[in-house]
Amino acid sequence: MSLYLFQSVVFVLVFYPYGFALQDDLGLAGATGVAAATWVVSVALAEFMRRAGYRGPAEILLRRLAYR
Repeated sequence: MSLYLFQSVVFVLVFYPYGFALQDDLGLAGATGVAAATWVVSVALAEFMRRAGYRGPAEILLRRLAYR
């Protein structure tokens, strides 16, 4: 869940008008490149977190709220 939120934040920052507003400048190939790079970073972070035995902040928060 944390990495899903990470991807959402990256896309908002890159594409939305109150971020870098690159939605018109990148084109289809550029947008696909941003998406692919974001996915690669997400997978690398997920593997690092898995090996370290660390849960993401969103997962930790959800467990604390659900299992009071």
